[in-house]
Amino acid sequence: MKYAAPLAPIFLLSFVGFASAGLAAQTPPAAKTASVLATAADIKAGAQVRDSKGVQVAKIVEMQGGNVVLDTGQTKIGVPINLFAKDGQGLMLTITADQFNGAIAKAHARSEAAKAAQQAIAQPQQTMPPKN
Repeated sequence: MKYAAPLAPIFLLSFVGFASAGLAAQTPPAAKTASVLATAADIKAGAQVRDSKGVQVAKIVEMQGGNVVLDTGQTKIGVPINLFAKDGQGLMLTITADQFNGAIAKAHARSEAAKAAQQAIAQPQQTMPPKN
């Protein structure tokens, strides 16, 4: 199921900074919990997702291509599957809740800026006719 942008926008997180830092740097230490990267088979609609410190952050809605759609209770957002791990307690992100929330805020800001730009293009500036 796809979501219509005006009714239920799904923001796609861009984790360029996280990807360049490498997932190993984002994965919790083995001393805390033994985790492995999650696969598409591990993704189940309705499952709760924790951050790398164990804080509940969202619920899985569905898979869309290589992204997992999460519902935070305030928005739905697509997160690349390579940012998921699993351990004995279930699925978790390989980033903290603060990093996740910051990425959501940035994705939302980009989306709002894009909407504003589209509206500006769709509604050209009205000019006054020249006075005679």
